[in-house]
Amino acid sequence: MDVALTSPIAAASSRRRVWWISFALFSLLGILWASALPLFAGPDEPAHVTRAVSVERGQLLGDKIPLTTGGWRAIDIPEIVVSSNLFTCYLFQDAVTADCLKYEGSERVVHSDTAAGTYFPGYYLLVGIPSLISVQALGIYLMRYLSALLCGALLASALASVRSFPSARIGAVGLTVAVTPVVLFISGTVNPQSIEISAAIAAWASALALVATPAELRIDRRLILRIAVAFTALGLSRNIAPIWIAAIFGAACLVAGGPKVKRWLRDRGLQLAALAISVFTLIQVAWNVFIAPLDTGVSPAKPTYVNLVPGGLANLSRYELFRMTISRSGYFFNSMIGEFGWVGVRSPYAVIVLWAALIGLVLVLGLAVSSRRSLVALLILVITIILLPLVFEYRTMRTLGGIWQGRYTLPLAVGVPILGAYLIGDSSIGDRLARSRLAIVVGCTLGVCHLLAFAQTIRRFSVGYNGAFKYWSNAAWAPPLGALPLTLSFVVVLSIWLVWILRPGSDEPVPIP
Repeated sequence: MDVALTSPIAAASSRRRVWWISFALFSLLGILWASALPLFAGPDEPAHVTRAVSVERGQLLGDKIPLTTGGWRAIDIPEIVVSSNLFTCYLFQDAVTADCLKYEGSERVVHSDTAAGTYFPGYYLLVGIPSLISVQALGIYLMRYLSALLCGALLASALASVRSFPSARIGAVGLTVAVTPVVLFISGTVNPQSIEISAAIAAWASALALVATPAELRIDRRLILRIAVAFTALGLSRNIAPIWIAAIFGAACLVAGGPKVKRWLRDRGLQLAALAISVFTLIQVAWNVFIAPLDTGVSPAKPTYVNLVPGGLANLSRYELFRMTISRSGYFFNSMIGEFGWVGVRSPYAVIVLWAALIGLVLVLGLAVSSRRSLVALLILVITIILLPLVFEYRTMRTLGGIWQGRYTLPLAVGVPILGAYLIGDSSIGDRLARSRLAIVVGCTLGVCHLLAFAQTIRRFSVGYNGAFKYWSNAAWAPPLGALPLTLSFVVVLSIWLVWILRPGSDEPVPIP
């Protein structure tokens, strides 16, 4: 057979193999996190599970409940799903283990309510499929696993795009820094933000891979497909996703410059991708306009954070409001890395410190070696990430209380290490750093951080936050398969994942036929 024919075939086979291996490893990490968490320990998971179960049974919208706002709706669901609200037995109580939750009951249909009754149904239609088989504990875990598989596919596509960066190995370093413990944690839960964050990572990586495409070469159609899928998934994920799409495209255009952007506008494949992204994003926008879902709402039967604060927040002075908002900025940062919110799980503080150091390293190097235009893009991104939660909290603190969490900012924040790594790889020091021990140091550091976050999470639910070090022995609660086998499995998969992503061969460019 002619070499000219075998080379593209071999390259395509290699790309498929790389994607499937990456997909398997990312998915396994998400599935292990899904297995490590007790039922409904994911952020707002009771509401999202309830929404998925009701949507799968044809209830795209429930009945409006008097005296409520936001997404509150009355629905008909199996009785056992109502008991998901009993998760509060361990909510923010570090010493209480997860064995207090009794998820049990019949599957007869009863009338109930949910705070997520108006959320866009796309995500729920997919992850809710296992609930048609069972709404018992097994069904909930299967919903989590399906969500982890969807996230794994998006993150595998992100790695495929990173391999087209000027330095694939430095790009891979940026990707591993972007995939924080919170990213893997949320990917193993029933929550539309799992797709939002993973799609944002894929969107950042694919948009910058497009920037990296030399002007004299045609744009790889596989890259265009990854762009279309990532941005479409992002646009359909949550109601504020159109803002993230605009920010990612804006940053990519600023880094690329006018001539490249004009070339993109003339490319038929990108035109079709833009059309698909626009159509599906507009579906989300239309739902928001006509159905008006809100991430927060008020129910007279369920007091809000504001009502729980003595004296309320309505009478705070501007100074007190500003001081309270600023005081939460540390939490905004920590909860993007290793503070999981919702049920009060916190990683050892060393995880936050080490991860912050690596983010700072990538950011400083990116700022130091970038062009003026790229410098502006990276600075605008960082400033936006800092100011966005502060502005939101300041404007809504009196009415909603402190509700912002770092994971809400992650679709933007993951762009900092990915963009920083792209700029480093595109500089004169990129090749030198790719051949150095940087990837090994980063991989070992992040591996320790991931393991500490994972182990501490299981420990918190098994024996309490400050319980026995050997949390797998005589524990009040144990995850499926057991705490120790699950932890050891995580160590094995995590090690293979880091070696796979950061291996020296990852710096070899992927041929474009």
